Amino acid sequence: MAKQKDNHPIQHIGGTVLVVMMDVDPENEAEFNRWYDEEHLTERLEIPGYVSARRFKLEEGEGVLKYLCIWELEDGSPLESAEYQAQRERPSELRDRALGYVTQRARGLYKQITPVVGAFEDHSGFHPEREKVGS
Repeated sequence: MAKQKDNHPIQHIGGTVLVVMMDVDPENEAEFNRWYDEEHLTERLEIPGYVSARRFKLEEGEGVLKYLCIWELEDGSPLESAEYQAQRERPSELRDRALGYVTQRARGLYKQITPVVGAFEDHSGFHPEREKVGS
């Protein structure tokens, strides 16, 4: 990770995020997660313009789907690229099975509006929730 002038680490940040939420048949979650983690994530991140990806599983909430993936992109162009299309057309039995386990899906491409570039970051160094009890 690069260092900023104030000696805090910085990370390259894309200005666009692709948000994908899914519910999956509970009996097949293990195979779905294996496909997503071992095949889908690594494959997509090979496409120029993809910056990073993070997956989440719902802890609590109502009216939202269980799995969330946030794909950070330079812009929306990777979704129109020849590499993206080639990956979608490449045969994969695991992908075909895993996508069959999806019971509900929502997807949206978002463009950053504030701040115009980069991100607001907390460099205060004060994080009481990280302090150990009794230290």
